[in-house]
Amino acid sequence: MQLRPYQISAIDRVRDVFRSGKGRPVLCLPTGSGKTLTSASILISAMAKGKRVMFAAHRKELIDQTVCAFGRLGVADIGVVRASDRRYRPSAMCQIASVQTLARRQPIPGVALVVIDECHRGLAKSYAQALFMAYPTARFLGLTATPIGPNGRALGGVFDSLVEGATYSELIAEGHIVEPIVFTTPTQADLSDCRTSGGDYNLEDLEKAVNRGSLIGNIVAEWQRHASELRTVVFAVSVLHSRAIVERFASAGVAAEHLDGETPEDQRAAILARLEAGTTRVVSNVGVLCEGWDMPSVKACVLACPTKSLVKFMQCAGRVLRPWEGIRPIILDHAGNIDRHGMPHEDREWSLEAKPKRKGGGAPMKSCTSCYAYVPASCRVCPHCGAEFEAAIKREPKGLDEVGLAERTREQMVRETMLPADVLSITGDARLVGVFHSLARRMFALRYKPGWVRHRFEAATKCPLPREWAQRIGA
Repeated sequence: MQLRPYQISAIDRVRDVFRSGKGRPVLCLPTGSGKTLTSASILISAMAKGKRVMFAAHRKELIDQTVCAFGRLGVADIGVVRASDRRYRPSAMCQIASVQTLARRQPIPGVALVVIDECHRGLAKSYAQALFMAYPTARFLGLTATPIGPNGRALGGVFDSLVEGATYSELIAEGHIVEPIVFTTPTQADLSDCRTSGGDYNLEDLEKAVNRGSLIGNIVAEWQRHASELRTVVFAVSVLHSRAIVERFASAGVAAEHLDGETPEDQRAAILARLEAGTTRVVSNVGVLCEGWDMPSVKACVLACPTKSLVKFMQCAGRVLRPWEGIRPIILDHAGNIDRHGMPHEDREWSLEAKPKRKGGGAPMKSCTSCYAYVPASCRVCPHCGAEFEAAIKREPKGLDEVGLAERTREQMVRETMLPADVLSITGDARLVGVFHSLARRMFALRYKPGWVRHRFEAATKCPLPREWAQRIGA
């Protein structure tokens, strides 16, 4: 077992926590950093001392991946606790278990150490019943890339210490994960009427907002523009939304398939096998491939599900960051999630007691009005399409509120950049529509006059601003 230096350091610090008398640390390692290998080393060391151990996960894919990974590492004495799984061996020293199944069964005797995968789920009652209450004398080690609970709840009520194993910037610098190219889109859903339920957008409202022909068509068009050569995973809002996306891809001649939590296991495995083989180019899913799923050959991610959850956003976007054949991953954000949360590979200050912070407040970014790639705010030429950025136009402060633009919160900015429905409904040449939407969005957010849009549009496209489009913004 060849461990990387940061993994060795993380293991040493976890052991120091246990030696200090604490029994429930969280090990935070970014997606793609090798959490399974790191935790396997800890469990193998415990078994060498005669201790029975358990690895607990919440999905079949995670359990199967862990069984295979542990087998490759030479762990032979494995039992699987999951429904009617034929690998059930309660006498095995290493148990790999489904949290849901554990909640319905008697505790396995003698378990001394439990590793909880995706432990940001650990606040759920099912975890308390299946793990913490069932094994009161065991030590627990939580694993996650995002140590924060649902709705932004801190994990300090369940875990007692935090060990940060590595940062995204370190892993990118060392080549263990790859910095993605991230694109926004010229067409965004109007979420102004979406209620909040349980800390995130109400699913019924969200489905109505995103499941529209123009938005789904834009997903296909932007994918064809930026990622048509890459195997792709799409994260959709609902089954209806996902199936509509797949239908639109299929009508464009792209081999695409849908899967969700109700897809039979054999069909799910077959769909993912076709994606791995490349016969299927796009798989759209709902709530299945967000966590723990590992297929490095999938190098494009379409975020079609707006979310207020940092965990959900980072877990979805992180699926494509692993290195594979030198291909740089692409993220197409059709959900406005980058504007809400920042880049998925930004370094963050995590805590078990408070909400995470973006280190340094997050690097200032802007989007190219030609290809819509996110680039550093200091860029004068887009590194992806070569478009030149004009010098910032100074605007009159008239109309600003007292705190001023620079002090306004990101959430305020996101709300104010939503375009009116009549502006979103325009049709025409995709590139021209995209430029117009980008400029109109800035106009509404920064309170420019409509004439500014006309000037910038005509300078960027060398085309006159269509009269109907001008009327939509009051020009």
